[in-house]
Amino acid sequence: MADRDTGGFVYDPFAPEVMANPLPFYEVLRRDHPVYYSEKYDTFFFSRFADVVEMLDYVDNSFLATESSLPMSDYLAGRHNTAAPPVPPTDPFPMAQQLGQPIYGEIRRAHGKPLRPNQVLALRDFLRQQVDERLNRLLPQKQFDLVKDFTGPISAAMMLHLFGMPLELADQALELVNAGSRRDGEYGKVDPMEAAARVVAFYAPYVRARAEAGHDGSVPLIDGMFDYRIDGRPLTLEEITPQLVCAFIGGVETTPKITAAGLMELEGHPDQLSRIRADLATNVPKAAEEIIRYCAPAQWFLRTAHKPVTVAGQQIKPGQRAVFIVASALRDEHEFDEPDKFIWDRPIERVLSFGHGIHYCIGVHLARMEVQVMIERFLERVPRYRIDRDKLVRYPSSFQWGWNEIPVEIG
Repeated sequence: MADRDTGGFVYDPFAPEVMANPLPFYEVLRRDHPVYYSEKYDTFFFSRFADVVEMLDYVDNSFLATESSLPMSDYLAGRHNTAAPPVPPTDPFPMAQQLGQPIYGEIRRAHGKPLRPNQVLALRDFLRQQVDERLNRLLPQKQFDLVKDFTGPISAAMMLHLFGMPLELADQALELVNAGSRRDGEYGKVDPMEAAARVVAFYAPYVRARAEAGHDGSVPLIDGMFDYRIDGRPLTLEEITPQLVCAFIGGVETTPKITAAGLMELEGHPDQLSRIRADLATNVPKAAEEIIRYCAPAQWFLRTAHKPVTVAGQQIKPGQRAVFIVASALRDEHEFDEPDKFIWDRPIERVLSFGHGIHYCIGVHLARMEVQVMIERFLERVPRYRIDRDKLVRYPSSFQWGWNEIPVEIG
């Protein structure tokens, strides 16, 4: 298949100029090339909200993450498929997202108990305690970083709590996870699978400890996996441990960037911030939805077709790849009025920040609560703050394009 005529426009998520700022490229994609085909990668890119929903509405295993959700450029360019890649066998058990339904859903349910709405609500007091303890240390300093010092360690502590790990490891967990998505300098040479393996090695001793302790259900995020059966057999420890990596990485990396960037947007819109402050309990949850839409750092995910499918009128053959650019969809003019503006009380009927379909984020309820509690408690305790925009840092990344450093001054 030849490239379509794009008038000289080229989109490549791994190109340095795209990683530096993908938003102008998304605007051109949505306007002129909503179905963009890359011959280099034999991949279709979908940038409009409705088209992303249409793609993710396929819940019959038409699309699977058999080749990873986040492959490197060299892999995509060097391995074009002539047919759908084989689905891995279940012995040894692979990453569940490679298998599709019903197994993928079963694995999510096996370890997802503490992420259900009622269980998340029970974590609210723990979260508030973490927020207050962190602010007690930071506010007297008058200057600190919203991501590295405030939101990041708190979200990391929450995941460590759910994994039964010492909270003192929060800074180490945050640094390790964030390093995996960077694409600058030496970081750019690390394959995402290798970076994920480092995270797995970080928490693996605590999964082993649960196995040795008898996994009595007191750490349900881990313990539930020991009760799962495939073809009548339990999973081995080596099979269980990597299944938890998406929950760990997502919980440590994404929510802090959303929350800190949200506080920055509020500071940059003083009239909106004043209205929110008038009734924090009522208005913060509403503002959080716009923050999640506007500040969500995840850019795109890849799936491989396993059946002949059609998305946005485009036929996709088994083995071809399809990328849904969620960050572009969240700025789609066809879905949102003035999408590039931050509007705290914007009516949002549906959102893609947490995905859609069978790969909908398992941590959605926890993420929403963290964003709301951290922002509400910060605004309760901080009457005035200023973001030093001259010192903002955003590392190049094809996937997690979020602010890594947001310096703040209190008072």
